[in-house]
Amino acid sequence: MEHLKTLFDFSKLPTKFFILFAVASGFILFAKPEWLAIIEIGSIKEEYGKYIGLTFVISTGLVVINFLIWVQKYISNKIRVFKFKKEYSENIKILDPQEKAVIREFFIRGQTSIEMPIDDPVVNGLISKNILKINKQFGNSFIMNGMNASVSLMKRAEKMLKLSDIDLNENPSEDEIELIKNNRPSWTDKWNMRY
Repeated sequence: MEHLKTLFDFSKLPTKFFILFAVASGFILFAKPEWLAIIEIGSIKEEYGKYIGLTFVISTGLVVINFLIWVQKYISNKIRVFKFKKEYSENIKILDPQEKAVIREFFIRGQTSIEMPIDDPVVNGLISKNILKINKQFGNSFIMNGMNASVSLMKRAEKMLKLSDIDLNENPSEDEIELIKNNRPSWTDKWNMRY
């Protein structure tokens, strides 16, 4: 019984299979009699015409249904990607002061990768928002030093971020430099200021 069910489970058959049957049965049904005579299948249409017609209707219907499902999935995926990009862009524009301070470290130190405490709530939050990522050193594993790990900005965040998003200027004044120095994350105390 299970084998019979598998045999008639059309959802597992590839769409190419139905297209082939739709084209073949459509050709037999709608081709000129001379064409059918050339390839010697004219008698098939006369003997099995109703079955070929049924095959054409069913296979064409399944191709249309599969196409509509594909279109629906394609549109849904595009909408999902658009919503993700919009939400991601908004998240970058509404960073809180602590998040800005963490991201500024990449610019202050002039590095693409920094060792950060991933148990820090702000760092962890930025990882959850897909703004930061933990770097993988060996295949799919990463090295940790206590709760510290090598962290980088996600490529999409790097492309979208502007200096103004993290309260930085191209040519900061002495007061702005002092303000940035005083608002660095607490775990940066061990580093020297290089800004």
